[in-house]
Amino acid sequence: MAVIKHSDQRVAVFIDTQNLYHSAKNLYNTKVNFGAVMTESVGKRKLIRALAYVITTEAGDETNFFEALTKLGIETKTKDLKIFYGGAKKADWDVGLAVDAIRLAPKVDTIILATGDGDFVPLVTFLKEHHGIQVEVISFGRSSSGELKEACEDFIDMCDHPEKFLIGYRAHRAPKKGEAKQETKRDNKPNTRIKVPQKKAASKEFSDDALGIFSPEDEK
Repeated sequence: MAVIKHSDQRVAVFIDTQNLYHSAKNLYNTKVNFGAVMTESVGKRKLIRALAYVITTEAGDETNFFEALTKLGIETKTKDLKIFYGGAKKADWDVGLAVDAIRLAPKVDTIILATGDGDFVPLVTFLKEHHGIQVEVISFGRSSSGELKEACEDFIDMCDHPEKFLIGYRAHRAPKKGEAKQETKRDNKPNTRIKVPQKKAASKEFSDDALGIFSPEDEK
């Protein structure tokens, strides 16, 4: 059964920023275009609210990133990275995102989760059963939970069109006659599911190259 997406639908978007960042980094070694994520997932429907959940880094320099999200109409919620004795680090927004989605559910017709984290399966089930709303997911399919994809009513796989959702992505080009085969940034095993670290917080400085780009400096 096709999912209905008409122009009068009220939509809320919840972005698991860390999950998308690590997916793009591990799968393609590049950056996410959040503007494209919003455009593709919302379409011509009525956007009520869009929230991105971000972990502040040790450097604390995320100003440009926050400004870029604001220009896209995305609110940001931040949480400090916790560093424990011995160097262990922890930070995640799972509970906060879930609570916000449940609170906003009565005011919208559709909730879109931008994440591939299987921990959100219970949230999807609750929203559908208790609020009767449509729940959609947009993420990188190759690093997304199978259960999450099955639980939602519509799944947009960003791996199907990486050139649309990534900055600097170069599509594979077949070599010409006599030309050596070239490697691309993309993994050469499209059917291989790559595990993405969940709830891993970026611990370096942010630097935004363009509007809508999430680009923490690579961790060493």
